[in-house]
Amino acid sequence: MTFSVIVATLGRPERLDRALRAIAALAPPADEVIVVDGDPEGSAAPVAAAAGVRYVGSPPGLTRQRNAGLAAARSDVVVFLDDDAALEPGALGVLASIYADRGVVGATGRVQEPASHRIGGQRSAVRRLLRGRRREGTFMACGYPRRIVDGAGAMDVEQMPGCFMSARRETALATKFDERLPGYALAEDEDFSYRLSRVGRVRYDPRAVVHHDNSGFAGRDRRAFGRTVVIHRWYLLHKNFAPTPFARLQFGALLVVLVIHRLLNRDLAGVRGLAMGVGAITRGAKPDTGVYRRRRSDSAGP
Repeated sequence: MTFSVIVATLGRPERLDRALRAIAALAPPADEVIVVDGDPEGSAAPVAAAAGVRYVGSPPGLTRQRNAGLAAARSDVVVFLDDDAALEPGALGVLASIYADRGVVGATGRVQEPASHRIGGQRSAVRRLLRGRRREGTFMACGYPRRIVDGAGAMDVEQMPGCFMSARRETALATKFDERLPGYALAEDEDFSYRLSRVGRVRYDPRAVVHHDNSGFAGRDRRAFGRTVVIHRWYLLHKNFAPTPFARLQFGALLVVLVIHRLLNRDLAGVRGLAMGVGAITRGAKPDTGVYRRRRSDSAGP
């Protein structure tokens, strides 16, 4: 079994260099490493050349860049990494053991990263309360993820974190990333992995570990980010799930939770962004065109 590791990057050569050094230390090694650069000035080209890996230029946008890397890959399995993520050396060996099961079409592992919020971070009790009694790694009726909080044992999941996803190349080519999610493309990883899980099994194994700096979080425009959260999740609710009255009610309740979460973290810009997002979807906003129209075809995927 062969592996192509694809790293999408945009204007962060120092972070990329660290990620490539970790990839070079993998044992067994990757069969192919592809850097997909969204920077028109090609800032990642010298770093890729120094590391001796393939370089692919692409229009900026995470979904576009990942699709470009996928189109260029030649191996049996593709592994998608962020440019601020560093795999532990044995990660590909764990993935190889997972993909020995032909029913598995995707796989991921444990993410180690710093807390992104003072209150209600990744490992908080709030995450467990939101999950309820349902299994982590799955989705709610409204399309919101029950994120992996404990993750002590291997299990089937419906979602993979964007900093560390993998899939059989042929299945990934048939699924692809939704380029209607522009720019930072929030929730594109959830969309891709959920649709992948409808085709075959997606596995989580805590023995495969990635260290993720989550360095883009602190530098985000909090108001723009909040607006994107609402618009993208509303779009994906209609695309991948049934927008039943219950799902809509659950979606509204989660927005209230998100507002409270941001208030507790003194993120007033984030609250304003959420409010802007609600106003946008009531006016019919859609991620790429700014217009949202409910159609039967919206649930069929890109």
